[in-house]
Amino acid sequence: MTTVDTDYHMLRTTVGVYERADALLELTGLERAELLARVLARDTQYVEPLTVSDSLVLTEDGLPQDIVGHLELDESTWLLAGDARLSDVLREEAATAGLTDVTVTDRTGAYEAVAFEGPLAWRIAARLTDFEVSSLVLGGVCEVQAPTGSAPALLARTGTTGEYGYVLLAPAGLGIRAWAEEAAAELAGGPVGSAALERARLEVRHPWVSARGAGLSAREAGVQWLMTAGREDPFRGGEALAALPVPRRGTVLLASDGPLAEGADVFAGGEKVGTVLFTTAAPRGGPELAMGLLEQPFAVPGLDLTAGSGDAVRTVSSPAVVPVSWSRRIGE
Repeated sequence: MTTVDTDYHMLRTTVGVYERADALLELTGLERAELLARVLARDTQYVEPLTVSDSLVLTEDGLPQDIVGHLELDESTWLLAGDARLSDVLREEAATAGLTDVTVTDRTGAYEAVAFEGPLAWRIAARLTDFEVSSLVLGGVCEVQAPTGSAPALLARTGTTGEYGYVLLAPAGLGIRAWAEEAAAELAGGPVGSAALERARLEVRHPWVSARGAGLSAREAGVQWLMTAGREDPFRGGEALAALPVPRRGTVLLASDGPLAEGADVFAGGEKVGTVLFTTAAPRGGPELAMGLLEQPFAVPGLDLTAGSGDAVRTVSSPAVVPVSWSRRIGE
């Protein structure tokens, strides 16, 4: 088996471990809620403490810049970001709005956010809680003790693959990733790489923002559900977003029995209707799966098309697989 086969198998049958964020930011101060409202595209007005959710951050042009995990606590907010520039964005917005009672602290390197996902991920989470782990609902956060020391930590129930997922946020230097990998190994799991994660995420259409989708609007990329529609309060990129035209293209999953080439043209009846935006590694026995960017009305599931030099492809609905966690309850 290849590395992708092994990693994908762990994500879908046991548990895989990986680092969740490239940048970790902490916000404190009485005006942090106002700053969040100005930067996050999802309305945060009614966000409760001890919850986690994902939100888009838009550019000034109204296009997706990043997807952040938003952990809300009583006295602070944590943002799990993929774009290291987010700290500058937050500080610039605070200065523009005249918000002085808010502090943005870059905790990258000082803290770790270790994720573990899979049908058995709850077994690792259960080692951290002093209550029945099933009572930590999706989108919930609880305070725990780091498993390798006495430092306080946060456990959030959130994932990216459609399986049970958790993130452990703790100070760096405690070895929490090594601990999680050891716990996963006892369940026949372990660390997983980006290729298998990308495949598993694509199967369930987990939202994505990357250079490969540069220039796409949120609606074109299919991530508009990470925004709050109809907002009237000002937020970063909001005015530009409202001025964007109705999209004439969209993204849809493409499946094929043979390899698909990134950038290949996609045809319907000999007429070009789009391109293969990006491809993913296929685990053993699985079909080739890619993201297509197609003109409307072709960006819908259920169509037989061709790509490249005439290879047959079909548009498919998501999820392209049914995650094991959807039918296996915590505790089984």
